[in-house]
Amino acid sequence: MMEQSAVQNIKVWDWSIRIFHWCLPLLIFLLWLTQRNNNMEHHFLMGQLLMGLLVYRLIWGFIGTPSARFAAFIYGPKALFLYVKNFFTPQKPVYLGHNPPGGLMVLVLLGAVSFQLITGLFTSDDIFYFGPLYDSVARSTSSWMSRWHHLFFDWLLLLIATHLLAILVYKLRGEGLVKAMFSGNKTLKRQPQDADQQLTVAFPWVRFAVAVVLAVLSVLQIFHW
Repeated sequence: MMEQSAVQNIKVWDWSIRIFHWCLPLLIFLLWLTQRNNNMEHHFLMGQLLMGLLVYRLIWGFIGTPSARFAAFIYGPKALFLYVKNFFTPQKPVYLGHNPPGGLMVLVLLGAVSFQLITGLFTSDDIFYFGPLYDSVARSTSSWMSRWHHLFFDWLLLLIATHLLAILVYKLRGEGLVKAMFSGNKTLKRQPQDADQQLTVAFPWVRFAVAVVLAVLSVLQIFHW
């Protein structure tokens, strides 16, 4: 059993995950703003940056630091049920990384943002602007993509609002998730459920470079080649 002093102020989130986390809402806002102002040139630029970030995060979810890997926060129904059941009790499970509902929300948000991005690749205003993959599908498919690209954004906002509400609830329950995502550290007062998760001492720069190169190549392949 880990002593209490050994679970204090533990480094959990690497700097690249924290940058991704804060750039994501910023880019979503800028994408909304540029579309609202009909500034499609910058809208497409923001879309390229978003695609690079998403591809990087997906790759990092397999080869990145332990807490960033999908395997670290994908739990079964039993763990999810027990967490929700005990959330408002003193026996609420403590996790070093994402807890079961938090991990599920990460997957949902990544999926939702990816859907918004992918549909945007096939959209067009039929006059001036065409997504980079517009000509690769039938016009009926492009129309379907364009319709969902506009409609789904409201659902994305609803998911983001749910995420913010959950952060507030966690804060009221004594977990400062925002602070942890700034510093990368978590302060735990009890033994975490995922205490067997091995944390890396050094940042994996080679794997990071691989993820960045693949993300950049993906953007170039879609938008410029």
